[in-house]
Amino acid sequence: MMFVAEKGLVIPTRSIDSTSDFLRSPEFLAKNPLGQIPLLEGPDGFSLSESMAICRYLDERYPEPTLFGEGPEDRARIHMWARRIEFQLFLPAVELGHHTHPLFRDHFDQTPDDARLCLDSIVRAFGILDAQLRVTPFVAGNRFSVADIVSFCGIQLATLWRCDPPASHTHLRRWREEIDSRPTAAIARYRDA
Repeated sequence: MMFVAEKGLVIPTRSIDSTSDFLRSPEFLAKNPLGQIPLLEGPDGFSLSESMAICRYLDERYPEPTLFGEGPEDRARIHMWARRIEFQLFLPAVELGHHTHPLFRDHFDQTPDDARLCLDSIVRAFGILDAQLRVTPFVAGNRFSVADIVSFCGIQLATLWRCDPPASHTHLRRWREEIDSRPTAAIARYRDA
């Protein structure tokens, strides 16, 4: 939703518990056979799942301001960083919660070894981000992009599971404070689970 807010869009939303039986209902599975959220539904029956696909669609449908870049090099660099962070930080943060939080105990096999792998990936991603932010003001270069949103949301999620970036990562801390001061950042803040 931070992406939607950065675009200045107003999209009707509906809150759904991610452990809800509704996600396994025939009605929902007809729209997304994976039974996962988010899901964007258009007025003509068009539906689209997967966060990055939804963001890409919205960026193309409503091109100003673009958060996926301008020109092939800029778009490719932003895409590269968004994917790096999605795989190295965001998804491991999701899985860290699945392997450690009591809320997910009945839904996932919680294994300490898998939790450790997730934690190692997150810590490595913090270092990669800190090194990148030493040379650029934003994750993918000189301007705010979807790569910053993926990074900020991944850090917020990791922090929810008590995995904070080290204080020694001063460039990451500077960037995080800057992103956290954006009006849209409140949308990416998780409540304690």
